[in-house]
Amino acid sequence: MGRTFIAPVSYGLGDLVVSLPAIQALIDSDQPVWLVARASSQRLLAERISGLAGVVEEAELTCGPGDRIVDLRDHPLQRDFWWGSAAFEAQFGRLNINDILERICVDFGIEADFSRPRPLRADPRSDLSSTVLLVHETDGAHKVWPARHWKAVDAMLRAEGHDTAMVLKTEGSSPAGIPGLVAPTPAVAVDVLSACQGVIGIDTGLTHIAVQQGTPTVTICRLNSVYIRPWTHSAALRGDACTDSCLDAETRYAYNERVSLRNFQPRPRVCPSSSPCLAATRPDDAVALLRELL
Repeated sequence: MGRTFIAPVSYGLGDLVVSLPAIQALIDSDQPVWLVARASSQRLLAERISGLAGVVEEAELTCGPGDRIVDLRDHPLQRDFWWGSAAFEAQFGRLNINDILERICVDFGIEADFSRPRPLRADPRSDLSSTVLLVHETDGAHKVWPARHWKAVDAMLRAEGHDTAMVLKTEGSSPAGIPGLVAPTPAVAVDVLSACQGVIGIDTGLTHIAVQQGTPTVTICRLNSVYIRPWTHSAALRGDACTDSCLDAETRYAYNERVSLRNFQPRPRVCPSSSPCLAATRPDDAVALLRELL
């Protein structure tokens, strides 16, 4: 029997998480399914995807007779548009990531279920049931929430009787003196994000994991982010419109026309306007949204 290789929509940890319905649907069809990891973080998370036959780095992918490659980037909806751009919304309206991937999966003949998340395998910690976790670390320097906002959120949550902690990769990088909880690998992050009472986080991989695990989650994101999944335990705190200089920088950054990301080294992406779109969001609104989910 040949193998099926499936590559997620891009190289980020969150890109793998939002691609899970397609991956899980192929696994359900009783084929040997291998994940094509586009970054080391994806390879590390693969151990928590139940039913995978294996994982291979994209740079090392070789196919034999009878093998099939499903590349979620190899579709006009992805190749021809940068998701969330004005051109994309003019053509399709404001789609979310589930809408986009459902259309791609239909064209690929994949019967994926986007109505609810299927959690990653987890070993939840028993000591976090009354803790709200905060996620501020991200590989995207353009996704920054001010330290004063995190400090305000922390104070409000504690005043309401919640324990709080900031999820960190390493010790010592928590803003505003908020207690840290170190989750050095994606697998450990799955365990803590599955066990906590709720999450408030930047639009990044760990926040997407929390949503996947069914944890009540508020995602702080740009106005045009498509990555919010519209489930009942998930809410978005959206910022203001981006500046013209930010949109111009994003257009220059876009790499949607690339299908293979083999040996791809993305350019550092920095907001030329210092992220005013996110700075305009209010800490009390983030806490209010989470309160509605709990």
